[in-house]
Formats: sequence, structure tokens, C-alpha cells
Amino acid sequence: MADAADASAPAPGDLLTRAKAGEPAAFQQLYVKHQRQVASQLAFLVPRSDLEDTLQEVFIEVFRSIKRFEGRSAFTTWLYRVTVHVAMKARRKQTRSRLDIVEELPDVVDPASGPAEASLSAERQVRVEALLEHLSPKKRAVLVMHDLRGMEAAKIAEVLDTNILTVRTRLFYARREFEKLAAADPALSEFFTEAKS
Repeated sequence: MADAADASAPAPGDLLTRAKAGEPAAFQQLYVKHQRQVASQLAFLVPRSDLEDTLQEVFIEVFRSIKRFEGRSAFTTWLYRVTVHVAMKARRKQTRSRLDIVEELPDVVDPASGPAEASLSAERQVRVEALLEHLSPKKRAVLVMHDLRGMEAAKIAEVLDTNILTVRTRLFYARREFEKLAAADPALSEFFTEAKS
């Protein structure tokens, strides 16, 4: 029965047209299709404890704004833009001083590394995420998208609806700030201090 549903699934453009027309079933299909992608994008942008609420906020904003989507960019680019906008708004509201988001560790642990190494890697990851908390939302978004998600600067500029020079400038200052913070952290300093000859 699931195969029959897949065979009759609407083309992406048709689904968007129906969602823009206000059809609840089409919007539900968009949600099901894109919720994991959005959750993944939010993972480094909001604290884990706020992830589910922010995910819902993203789709509430999509529901409110989808009629204004004109198709000048891919729907996924527009959705990413909405996601970043909602995440940055949520971060501004947030007063928490510690970042507690942790990207899921790989399901398969390298057998060559023992429990001590896995524990050290997890601790470093938490420290990196805590340092990201100190960056402004705009710098943090660019650093996460570029260095952690592997997005090109041009794509980030499109998502953030800004120019590529602004993206590169924010990335430069975000990296500089992050490296300064990391150099002061004993668990991370070895990765961010220049080797002395």
C-alpha cells in the first residue's frame, strides 16, 4: 500500500502549488518530506532543548509565508533561509548561558579508538559547541553553515539573502573569534595554537 502512495506522490512543484493554495494535506506532506532536513540544519543553531519547539516554529513560519514563495530560488534554499531566520530569532530570545546542543555521535565508533578516546572526542565536541555560544548569531550561522555543514559561500549568501562579501567577512571574523576562544581552552588549544619551532 505504501508503494501505491509513493507512485501517486505529487511532483515537487505540484505539492508546492497545492500547499500555497492552502491545502492542509499538501502542507503536511511538505512537513514530512523536509522535517529531518530542517532538524539537521537547526542542530548547531539552537540548543538541543529548544530544537523541537524551533522546528515547529520553522514550519509555522513556512505555513504563514509559503504564499510569498515565488520560486526565484529552489524551495530548499528558501526553506533554509526561513530556518536560519527562525533560529536566529529564537537565539535572540534565549537567555541561557550554556549551549547544550550536541550533534549525534556516529553510530559506529572507530574500533581502533578505545573508550577513553571516544570520551575525549565527545568532551571536545561539547567544548566546541559551548564556544560557539559566544559568537553572535550572524557569525555563528555563517561559521556553522560553512565549516560544519560544508556550504559554499555563494550558497550561504543566497540562504541569508546577503552578498558573498558579507558572508566572507563574517566567516573571517567568526573563525578569528572562535580560534581565540579555542586557544584559551586547554582541551582544544593544541588544535588552534601555532606550532612553535
